[in-house]
Amino acid sequence: MNLKEINHKILSLPTIMGISAEISIIKELMNLKSDDLIKNKDIFRCIVESLELSHGDSGFMELTKNNENIFIDFYHWLKRINKQLNINIHINTIDCFNLTVEEVNRLMSPYK
Repeated sequence: MNLKEINHKILSLPTIMGISAEISIIKELMNLKSDDLIKNKDIFRCIVESLELSHGDSGFMELTKNNENIFIDFYHWLKRINKQLNINIHINTIDCFNLTVEEVNRLMSPYK
């Protein structure tokens, strides 16, 4: 799959995707060749922003110990790719994928 195909897939999904759709797209992105990312930086940024919107709205609430590592790996990959390829993704967008289950539980239960 290439970046344009992933973008087409995202456009066919609801704005707020289920976590399985987020994971599927993340895995596809992380398997792309750098050349595809370099040639299509704007499309890549739009895809990442769509993932951020979905994950920040409700996806983070579906984190489990079994899937949180996918998002943490994506966070580290995004940071590296952003710097290496000069993609210009805002750090706050990248940071959205760095939450753990423990952090989510702490944020959602501040009075415990």
